[in-house]
Amino acid sequence: MVQIHSKKRILTRYPRNPIITNEMMPVNSRGVYNSSAVKHDGRYIMILRSEGYNLRSSFWLAESPNGYDGWKIGEQIPLPDTPEYNRYADNQYDARITKIGDTFYVTFCAHGRAVRMGLFSSRDMKTFKWEGFMTGNGYRNTVLFPEKIDGLFTALERPNTAGEIWVTRSPDLVFWGKQDLILTTSDTPWAWNKVGPCGTPIKTPKGWIIIFHGVQTVGGEQMVYHTGVMLVDLLNPSKVIRVANEPILTPEETYEMIGHVPNVVFASSQVVEDDGSVKVYYGGSDRYQCVADTTIDLLLEAALTR
Repeated sequence: MVQIHSKKRILTRYPRNPIITNEMMPVNSRGVYNSSAVKHDGRYIMILRSEGYNLRSSFWLAESPNGYDGWKIGEQIPLPDTPEYNRYADNQYDARITKIGDTFYVTFCAHGRAVRMGLFSSRDMKTFKWEGFMTGNGYRNTVLFPEKIDGLFTALERPNTAGEIWVTRSPDLVFWGKQDLILTTSDTPWAWNKVGPCGTPIKTPKGWIIIFHGVQTVGGEQMVYHTGVMLVDLLNPSKVIRVANEPILTPEETYEMIGHVPNVVFASSQVVEDDGSVKVYYGGSDRYQCVADTTIDLLLEAALTR
């Protein structure tokens, strides 16, 4: 039996999207998108992905008083200048920020001979320490959980060629293993091309909320990026409680449907407020930085019933 859902929106777009565009950058930029935000000392801080016309991306800090507008573009984050980094990476993108204890960890895709994950750390979201590569070749979209689980750092990752979501664990953020597959395209009827993790998992009494991207292929060629949600067990995140059987956000607005890559909403981070509201930051059409509003209750409703 086909399940029919109400018209209730899980995510509501900010009416003045996009919130950051390439025109706001102090350097030549063809797009700002797929950026990651956190709230620190009452300020909303974002690590921007700014892509140049040479198709190489750089990371920049931006700050807002409310997480919606008034963004001030700050300094560029220096990239590692080590023989290892220069050997393996000639581009970088899609940073993800997770706070564990009093330290912010920033994972990002380092692309060159292949793709692997790099790691920065910061105590103040102003200066960043290069911690090294987290993975070997072939992994991207790695997102840390905000606390250790069963004494181990835990992360979601997507193998570059497989387009699946795995859970992986580490004692020290260097050596990773004990991997479990938790989501494939066969688990998402609306995303049969690939799936991958987005922002930091959200802890609730009912489980970890995981927001992910899922890709549909239209006409055998055109990929359409949607946003989905799932719930996994608090103590064992490899145990999936349920996956929502429809997207919570899909390309519908002009800035999502027309750009460098059409028909893309790519959720990349979220900020959870004290009142349970959630700001979900996402890229539109690989060109614009956008935001949408929801709540923990709505995300749980979608994961458990839709």
